[in-house]
Amino acid sequence: MIKDEGYQVLSDLIYKGFLLTGINVSGRLLVFKTINNREYQLIKLNAGSDKDKDYIYRFNMNYLIYSLFSLDGENVLLDRERLYRRSFDLFSRMPNVLCSAIFNELMVLRESSLMAVDFIEGFSFTDRSRRIWKFSQGNYPNSVELTGIPGTDRMGLNVYQENWVLINNMLDEEEKYNKDFSRSLFVASASNPKGVRSVRAKFDSNIQLIEKRRKKLAKMGSVKREAWTPEKWSAPVDTAEELVAELNRQMEGKKDRHDLFIDKYMDEIKQRTEEKTKKIEDRLIEIREKRGKDTLPLSVEQRPLSSEEAEKLTSRKINNLMIVNDMVEEKQKSESRIYKKIGAKVLTGRN
Repeated sequence: MIKDEGYQVLSDLIYKGFLLTGINVSGRLLVFKTINNREYQLIKLNAGSDKDKDYIYRFNMNYLIYSLFSLDGENVLLDRERLYRRSFDLFSRMPNVLCSAIFNELMVLRESSLMAVDFIEGFSFTDRSRRIWKFSQGNYPNSVELTGIPGTDRMGLNVYQENWVLINNMLDEEEKYNKDFSRSLFVASASNPKGVRSVRAKFDSNIQLIEKRRKKLAKMGSVKREAWTPEKWSAPVDTAEELVAELNRQMEGKKDRHDLFIDKYMDEIKQRTEEKTKKIEDRLIEIREKRGKDTLPLSVEQRPLSSEEAEKLTSRKINNLMIVNDMVEEKQKSESRIYKKIGAKVLTGRN
């Protein structure tokens, strides 16, 4: 059930109190409706004890009676109790095939009403819902003034109407609290403006988060309508409920389209890296085979020196050191002779 269809079903269930379907029986038009919890309890009471052998028969007859809305255009809600025996006789004389067909239609209505449960909260946050609630001025939605149908006030409230009333009462109390709190902040700002600004910022931030969630619910109908599926790139996480659902999904290891795309990308990178590494290794093996065993390998390897290699390396170092030492010593002697000659001349000149 899409949002628009769900909202239309809820509109009938809340503002009228039921869904309707018509059946033509031998030229007579019978209009049936969905039943509410109060009517269901009356059906069970009138059916008697469930231990009796004819309990199911009486239950079915009473279900048809309390589901009947009009007969040949005549509303039976106002006089349903007075017309009870007449209605019982009418349905008891019907063939079983016809009764089964009526029950099938009623089950279709029931399924439609059950599917609309997910949309109650989102529907209650819509502007139209709030306007009608303000217009009702606190009257129950089953009142004749709101439904325009005589007898709806005798039926009692269904679960959709009950929840709609509770949500709107909550919204009214919330609006009153926000107004009172704003007035309190205004008074407190005279003595502590800095502190009030901090409190006001947090207060406004919370209100914005709540309004964002409610607007999304009103637009989408229900969070469940946007439930996660593997075909989607990612699940929405704009509300607390969606965030918790996403965390639970990740902890369970369920992957969406985005997760699968990343996994595939990482697998391709890993595969390409392994292929390049294999090609390099194969190339190195090929080069080593061509150059022979005596050729130094391309990779850096360490091995102990042979005695001959050690002796050559040592003698080469010693010879180099001897040459360097002779050059340094000769240079020092030459500089010493020059300094002596200069010193003698300087001293002789002064004498």
